[in-house]
Amino acid sequence: MSRTWESFDMVEQEFLATGETAVVLTQVRARARSSGRELTFPILQTITFKGRRIAEVRPFYWDTAAIADACAVPAEPV
Repeated sequence: MSRTWESFDMVEQEFLATGETAVVLTQVRARARSSGRELTFPILQTITFKGRRIAEVRPFYWDTAAIADACAVPAEPV
């Protein structure tokens, strides 16, 4: 994460938990290290617990193209 993002702030979160599964909707504000571009985007994560420990985290991104574009290294002028 720190190689890709200069900053990565979770500015707002909503949680829904039932049994051993939690769903978290997070609004992220980030700055890509390679391009310096700022981006605000939502992430939806499912978090599975075994006992009192996190067993798995699965993030789902709405706009993967926008994230990839923000992280792209700017082209060199020709």
